[in-house]
Amino acid sequence: MDPQEWYNGLPIVTKTLFTSVLVTTLAGNFGLLSPYTLILNYPLIWGGFEIWRLVTCVFFFGKLGFPFLMNLYFLYNYSLNLERGLFERRTADYVWMIVSIWLTLLVVAYFMSLVMIGLPLVIAILYVWCNVNAEQIVSFWFGTKFKAMYLPWVLVGFNILMGGNGFSELLGIFAGHVYYFLKYKMPENGSPDYLQTPAFVRNIFPDEQGGFGTMGGTTFGQAPASRAAAAAADRRTFTGAGHRLGNQD
Repeated sequence: MDPQEWYNGLPIVTKTLFTSVLVTTLAGNFGLLSPYTLILNYPLIWGGFEIWRLVTCVFFFGKLGFPFLMNLYFLYNYSLNLERGLFERRTADYVWMIVSIWLTLLVVAYFMSLVMIGLPLVIAILYVWCNVNAEQIVSFWFGTKFKAMYLPWVLVGFNILMGGNGFSELLGIFAGHVYYFLKYKMPENGSPDYLQTPAFVRNIFPDEQGGFGTMGGTTFGQAPASRAAAAAADRRTFTGAGHRLGNQD
């Protein structure tokens, strides 16, 4: 497939995330922007009104290298699968999911003095996909296979084995779980949907009339377990690779 054709065919949220991360990280590494102006710094946000840091801290992935490429791939891969699957033709709901996770990470970053939250966002997106597709078999390095529900935890362990501390992965799991629990598990037990997409977001991102995914609109409103069962028969098979996610620690 022609690269331009591939890029133009990406759904809007995945395309925006992918492009923003690529442009921001390259700009920070090639001197077009100072990395220091891209990271999260709450004193400068409050005192200097440098509010762009609230956004650029998500899109700046740090130094270039193999970890950056793998993080970018995971962002593209799992975001694409969510946007063409669970959130097909529901752009507003997917945007609100990203915003909800972003806000959660900003709160944690404030209390823990974190400067970049890009990798936790990637892991949170992955975590949501893995829970929606909990029983699906995914492949890891060296041909190992297991259920998708275990992938986030495998990545934590693998990062530790490779010399990291797994903190960014754990933070992503936490943020993803907060969203998944409030959005799906609590409503299953009769609680209100506290993460219902606001009307103004729906006005900005109206539901699409077409789509690329195979799950379609038939699964909207189902609980995650029943939604996954309903989609299992006709969704395209995904064999997500479990390469190490580089850390931002």
